[in-house]
Amino acid sequence: MPQGTLLGARIRRAYETLTDPGVITVTRTSRPNALMGSPRVCLGLADEAGEPLATAAWIGALVSLGSLLRRQVEKLDGRQLVLAVSVPRRDYAAALIGAGWMLSSPAPTLDEPIAVFRTADRSTYLRAVTERLIMAGPFTHLDEKRSDPRVLTAGKLLPVDRHKAVVELDRVVTSVVSDVPAAGFLGELTGVADSWLERLAAPPMDLALIGTAKWLRDDLDALIGGGGEGATSSTRLRDYVLPYDKSAATWSTPIIPAARLSEGEELPESCLAAILDRYGAIKYLNDITVPIVVCIIDRSIADESAAEAILQARLSNSQPLSVATDLFWKPPRPIEAIAFTVAL
Repeated sequence: MPQGTLLGARIRRAYETLTDPGVITVTRTSRPNALMGSPRVCLGLADEAGEPLATAAWIGALVSLGSLLRRQVEKLDGRQLVLAVSVPRRDYAAALIGAGWMLSSPAPTLDEPIAVFRTADRSTYLRAVTERLIMAGPFTHLDEKRSDPRVLTAGKLLPVDRHKAVVELDRVVTSVVSDVPAAGFLGELTGVADSWLERLAAPPMDLALIGTAKWLRDDLDALIGGGGEGATSSTRLRDYVLPYDKSAATWSTPIIPAARLSEGEELPESCLAAILDRYGAIKYLNDITVPIVVCIIDRSIADESAAEAILQARLSNSQPLSVATDLFWKPPRPIEAIAFTVAL
């Protein structure tokens, strides 16, 4: 896609430094644990709805990386995988890798909605998903005496048969209702769309993003979709990553300001992967004990501190990995990457 004034300013800046025009090889699969295969497909980003999607190889490559990393979890044998990804600019990198990680999670297996409603009481908090709505809040009442049974949960009274996926929550939540987002181009491509409602009801709780919270949330507001002619189905990256938000009816990924790690904040016990965005987060690498850590090094900053922190960690009883042959990832120009494991 030509560079021009129609592109969002942030995407244009990233695009100008990563100019390898691009395609990513992607496969549609009912088991979306990989985004590599065939046929060749372009992915693109836009900052705002209605903007044309800017296509480049790094977009799809970073999504694929997130998917490929999930495969490594069972291979680590008690060690931690550290991957350093050096990019000309940090924009979107963590969000794209996070989207690939989430898209490659296995589909949840849930009980039938009516079974969940029957076992609930007024102390139960639920997340219920219909074709159009996501509702999170307290269960109030199930009326099965009607010919069309109805249930009141999260303040919404609806027929039971409208509910497609329901799960019990492990925390107290005030009633929140939001619209079901579209699975979008990537959801269709990877097969995630086939279990989209179940995924919104019970997303994996195994990723954390650490860095400057505002920047990360801005990145997650970008839209991603097919970059070819006629591509119409784009979705915000946040609808795949599902960042925690008090106003959201479904959530998965905490966005943690780096400074909170110095205050003793810990990652959730269920977390399997953490993405550290720039040196402000990378300097806490030795305090992160999840199986997979991705460090985003921003080369637009004339500071070697992040790279030095990575190299120091690499000297500590590490075992080198080949990004190409062990992780099966080929960084597009001019992205660079190194990987190694360390003892936990």
